[in-house]
Amino acid sequence: MKRDQAARYLARLHVAMALLWFLLIIPTMLWWKESILWVLLISIYANIVGHWGAYQAAKAEESGETNPPQG
Repeated sequence: MKRDQAARYLARLHVAMALLWFLLIIPTMLWWKESILWVLLISIYANIVGHWGAYQAAKAEESGETNPPQG
């Protein structure tokens, strides 16, 4: 997969996940507000996404250092 295809795929994935989490607000407030399992799952998800974002930022920074902008 080329870099621009990967970037587009990740952008679509982030939008889809944001919409999913937005839609999950309603059941969370109505039915799962006292569910320990639900809190555990969203906490694990938040940790994974945070670390994945930090990895992508470090990778982008490293790529920017090895390939300075031309112009």
